Amino acid sequence: MTNLKGFLRFILLFIVLLSCMKGIPAMGYDSTSRLKVLAQGLPAAIDNWNKSSDFAVYDSDNLYTYINGGAELFISFKFINLVSLSYGNEEDEEIMIDIFDMGSSQNAYGIFSHGRETIDDFVGADIESEYAGGLLTFWKEQYYVSILAYPETESKKLLVQTLGKKIAEQIRGASVKPQLVDLLPEDSLQLHSIKYFTHYAWLNTYHFFSNENLLNIDNKTEVVMAKYQVNAAKPAVLIVLQYHDQAAAVTAQNTFKQKFMTDDKNDYTIGVDQLWIGCVRDKDLLVIVVDAPDMETAKRIVKGVE
Repeated sequence: MTNLKGFLRFILLFIVLLSCMKGIPAMGYDSTSRLKVLAQGLPAAIDNWNKSSDFAVYDSDNLYTYINGGAELFISFKFINLVSLSYGNEEDEEIMIDIFDMGSSQNAYGIFSHGRETIDDFVGADIESEYAGGLLTFWKEQYYVSILAYPETESKKLLVQTLGKKIAEQIRGASVKPQLVDLLPEDSLQLHSIKYFTHYAWLNTYHFFSNENLLNIDNKTEVVMAKYQVNAAKPAVLIVLQYHDQAAAVTAQNTFKQKFMTDDKNDYTIGVDQLWIGCVRDKDLLVIVVDAPDMETAKRIVKGVE
């Protein structure tokens, strides 16, 4: 009986340990550890390129020392840590690798979406990436990755691709886009134009509205913007905002209508350059379209949000 009790106690302890382990990240106990594992997991040498013997880790307090003038963008997406390392050859050429832990898939997607101009499968068919002129960027799970090999050569391009795939192979978590992106209507949508953010500074990406935070976007507000090629001369721009409560959405809608719509009593009105504007709210969701060629197109785009 004593042995049986001891065995049952062992089984119970084992179950508890398994439950605790489920909450432990696969690559370490904290962000810095996981990033170091990713860096250490890359091969020491590839062809005539050798990995640097050390690497640097940055956080929101010292990111400015590494990315002069660009740190605010990453911090606005709730950036946690960055590991930076390089590969060099005998000609003193260098390939720089930066792996950002953005804390969530949504933030990693947001950073990638902010700067891209196209989408390719350079790293893999199931990974959104962009390669151009020696620079590769992609996102997977909560990580945003940048690999720079400049000036570009065909051999460097192949090495960048190899490094990108090796990093991606180590990241085994699921890549989940923000749910707000799924609301975008697909008809005439330019996929590469989608941008996601939670800071009002990036609202002017496609269309300048104001230097002020007129739409009352705070860190609890999710925003997705996209272009729709409905006019050969100028694409329409759709903005979908998810507020933390209905009152915030109502305030933003009223402010927008009073500022930008000639008739703030209606949801659709003609604006600058004879292009149409729409502003419709459903509870805590605000949908805005600008630069539509006519009212019918503006309504179709807005009503396509679901």
